[in-house]
Amino acid sequence: MEIMKFSLGSLRSNCYIVSEENKALIIDPGYESDDVVKYIRKNEFIVEAIYITHGHPDHVGGVKQMKELFHVPVYAPHKDRIWMGKSTYNQIGYEIPVDIWVHDLETFEAIGQLWTIYETPGHSEGSTVLHTDHILFSGDTLFYQSIGRTDIPLSDPQVIYRSIKLMYQLFDEDTIVYPGHGRSTDIGHEKKFNPFVRS
Repeated sequence: MEIMKFSLGSLRSNCYIVSEENKALIIDPGYESDDVVKYIRKNEFIVEAIYITHGHPDHVGGVKQMKELFHVPVYAPHKDRIWMGKSTYNQIGYEIPVDIWVHDLETFEAIGQLWTIYETPGHSEGSTVLHTDHILFSGDTLFYQSIGRTDIPLSDPQVIYRSIKLMYQLFDEDTIVYPGHGRSTDIGHEKKFNPFVRS
């Protein structure tokens, strides 16, 4: 499995292209990006799905572009629907084209892997992480020695604290964490050194 990261837009949110042989999964296309499209086409990937970890605009702004180009299902957390539908919270200007609204512990298959969704609220009510085989895409819940913001609408510092504590219990210490912003880390490192939530 190969993981390619693109840091996009003014907020430098991470979009990941996860590939296995000629198949690919797109995670959090937050902004429209010609570079992402060129990378997929250059490698002749068959895109199988798009996954959105949470509904904030810097993680969904490129979904429409990717769906129109590659004609694949879009998975997104149901509890963050308010950010993606007809709502004043939606800052994109149109409804995000989600096909499958997901919930805690649901799974789906893509690129020959079974992916499990875990709800990790706090940064947003519907924040999720996506896990397979010692790899975790943590959205804006857990970062390298940091955590997601909780000074924005519908966020809660106590809730994100509990979510990260649960992540420390659920996932092995050697689980590699690919966050929504910044560099990768692992669960063991964060349990020891994260100044916001330690084990």
